[in-house]
Amino acid sequence: MTHFIKKAASISSITLISRILGMIRDAVIAFIFGAGTVSDAFFIAFRPFDLIRKMMSDGILSISFIPLFAEQFAQNKKDQAAAMFLNALFFISIAGAVLVGLGIYFAPFFIDLFAPGYGAGSYSHTLSCLLFRIMTPYMFIIFFVALSMSVLHARGNFHVPAATPILLNLCIITIAVLFSNRFSPKIVVLAIGVTCGGIVQLVFQLPSLVKLGLFDFKVFVRVHPHVKKAFITLVPSMIGAAAFQINLMVAGLTASTLDSGAVSYLNYAERLVQFPLALVASPVATVLLPMLSAMAGTHYLKAGKSSGGMPGFNFFDQTQETRDFSLLFDAGVRMVFFLIIPATVGIIALNRPIVSLLFGRGAFDLTAVNQTGQCLVFMILGLWAVAGTRLFVAFHYALSNIRQPFMAGVVSIISNLLMCRFFVQRMGVTGLSLAVSLSAVAGFVFLSASGPFGLRGRAVLVCACRAVFMSVIMFFLVRWIWGFWTDCSKIIQAAGLVISISLGAGCYLLGARLTSNPEMAMLTRIFFK
Repeated sequence: MTHFIKKAASISSITLISRILGMIRDAVIAFIFGAGTVSDAFFIAFRPFDLIRKMMSDGILSISFIPLFAEQFAQNKKDQAAAMFLNALFFISIAGAVLVGLGIYFAPFFIDLFAPGYGAGSYSHTLSCLLFRIMTPYMFIIFFVALSMSVLHARGNFHVPAATPILLNLCIITIAVLFSNRFSPKIVVLAIGVTCGGIVQLVFQLPSLVKLGLFDFKVFVRVHPHVKKAFITLVPSMIGAAAFQINLMVAGLTASTLDSGAVSYLNYAERLVQFPLALVASPVATVLLPMLSAMAGTHYLKAGKSSGGMPGFNFFDQTQETRDFSLLFDAGVRMVFFLIIPATVGIIALNRPIVSLLFGRGAFDLTAVNQTGQCLVFMILGLWAVAGTRLFVAFHYALSNIRQPFMAGVVSIISNLLMCRFFVQRMGVTGLSLAVSLSAVAGFVFLSASGPFGLRGRAVLVCACRAVFMSVIMFFLVRWIWGFWTDCSKIIQAAGLVISISLGAGCYLLGARLTSNPEMAMLTRIFFK
């Protein structure tokens, strides 16, 4: 159990660097381009690529690929694993090339689809088409990087995939700062940075793949049954695991029909929501999926079954393997809730100061700060549900069960479509944020209702209640401390924000320590070792 948390903590530390660079990247974009017509055009064009990138970085391809790939290694069939990789690479190369060609040719059609509020021939529509075409080659790169990530995760290498977003952020920041005044319009440098960053990511992962010895073309087959099964389940897997990202895209489409800047407000709020999500839920889910898949594969092999699918664990049958499987998942859920709930409350307490200090300069005016802060509050309310959904999805997919996550994703997406239409008429762009949060809760409730029998629901509920209680105390403490810094200069406010966050986190952890919280005890053991 401790080994599992250590791996997740290791990924989280690398992800922290990536997210800090991501915040710097967004601050640079906000400073140079602000929140208006030009930035909206970029975010509209970038949204489909960003959606696929986030789905892949969250392990969407891994969900369908890792259980079958890990099964081959569990049975010492390295040649079959290599055949799976090469066959998947073959199909991904063909699909990527086709999509790049279609994206360049049909760019106006896609922009009409992604931004129904942009009229054909308008400046926003024309600019979005140009940016979309520049970034289209990035689509092919995303697929290859996702396959590489899946393979490396299955072999226990989590550090290289976690480090690749750092390279993307560095490329975008560097090109934006150095070359923004050399292009007209200036926003083009962001599209170029995205494509160049993807190329650097691809080159970075190649040596790790070569070391695994998977480029053995003697075992290549044009159609591998496991790869065929993985790709058949890919689309429903995407619905189940990426409902939150799909809902954000739907909200962005609706925002394109509102006033200028609405798309940007949602985008910047989402960036801040992704920060705690990437530091807490994603590392745990990333480590959880291959570990549970390996345990399921071993259980399947010991049961004397033939390969071709994996059975679910019978949680009424209390074998040692079943208990280990259940306890591992239970620990992951409790640890995520223990950390994600105070992060949610802390961001709500300091939403406007955070937005102001990160983005509130240059072309990002006071109106943009207020609107982004309001969107952030409503969007962050569903963070716990998004985090919980990722863990439950990892659990089901480790057992090759895609039905429940798929149905939960459908529930979430339909709920979002209905609520976006309802709330946008009453609350504007902030209503879209609320719709995304409530739809995430709806999907999580559906998924948890059909959750594993082995999960100790009472222990998870007690953990969540303790976290909420201590977070409420932290909320008032943080708001009180921040009150001393509100009228100071930007530099003093930045220091005050760091102090407020640090004291709030210290208060929460101290409270957990004094109440003998088991999650805190586990973190303490890991830290001191």
